[in-house]
Amino acid sequence: MSEETRQIKLEAGILSGVSTGTIKKIIKTGITTVEALATLNPKDLKEDANMGLDTAENAIKSAIDLTENGFITGNELWEKRKLRTRLSTGSRAIDEIMRNQQEIEGGKRGGFESETTTELAAANGVGKTQLCHQLAVMAQLPVSDGGLDGEVVWIDTEDTFIPGRIKQICDAKGYNVTEVLDKIHFGLALNVPHQGKLIEQLYGFCPEHNIKLIIVDSLMGLLRGEYIGRATLSARQDKLKTMLLTLGKVARSTKTTVIYTNQILDDPGSMYTNASKATGGNVMGHAATTRIWLRKGRKGSRVFKINKSPYLDELEATFLITENGIEDTEDNTKKWKKQEEEEE
Repeated sequence: MSEETRQIKLEAGILSGVSTGTIKKIIKTGITTVEALATLNPKDLKEDANMGLDTAENAIKSAIDLTENGFITGNELWEKRKLRTRLSTGSRAIDEIMRNQQEIEGGKRGGFESETTTELAAANGVGKTQLCHQLAVMAQLPVSDGGLDGEVVWIDTEDTFIPGRIKQICDAKGYNVTEVLDKIHFGLALNVPHQGKLIEQLYGFCPEHNIKLIIVDSLMGLLRGEYIGRATLSARQDKLKTMLLTLGKVARSTKTTVIYTNQILDDPGSMYTNASKATGGNVMGHAATTRIWLRKGRKGSRVFKINKSPYLDELEATFLITENGIEDTEDNTKKWKKQEEEEE
């Protein structure tokens, strides 16, 4: 594990002014690193660890001090951002639009950025889960090959993870399927409280198992099924907000890449025909660093569109879903081959 991704293990004596007993209580809640502790809310820690509010506040403050989470200059932030890794999709067309200007000028590969959250939204049957299967394989590759050099967590709410699909992708690419599946940690969420519990466990689970990619497929599935009607909307959004907040904190504190899927539905209240919207409302819309929408394209292709990003243009790319996984279209492959021949 490189210096920039190493976590400070939470153990006795590591935090100034925090007793061994307090550290043990915190570890029992699943918080095993100082970075994770620094992101917590004192009131939540008080309840989860059964300790006084003052004790919780002191522990979190000590963690913040140790991790030096204070003000830094813009140049220091820039240098930190350069250390973030990119997860390739396996499609050159997609990877090229998932790059910022600095990466384009430096000739670096694009993809899903670490320490961020990405919402992958699409109508039923378009291919968001197919893309997640590919990413679960790609994440295990070395960084030099477009991977994250780590393991994967897959939280499933709709029983959509198919080990056989992983085998197809591995067979096509020449990877050992047994080794790949051993590094995918699967959790089937039975209900909304269980889904929330699995997400909370990520604070400790990620550093323990070198998790570098977290997939939640789908984030809204159980929430939509268990909270029905306007009377339950406020409670549902509160649960959703808590899950999204936790996933964001986990991404930053454990330096992982978080991707969760969502559904796109027709919007009956729109003045425009064929209008659609992602489920989850404004709570979902504001949470993700990047929002991606998928749709069906021509000749069996799919369209990958950047819908929201703080640094990427709203571009789109076409790709194919085949037995081998996610691949570029024939037209794109011909275009790049021609470009390479002209450059030679």
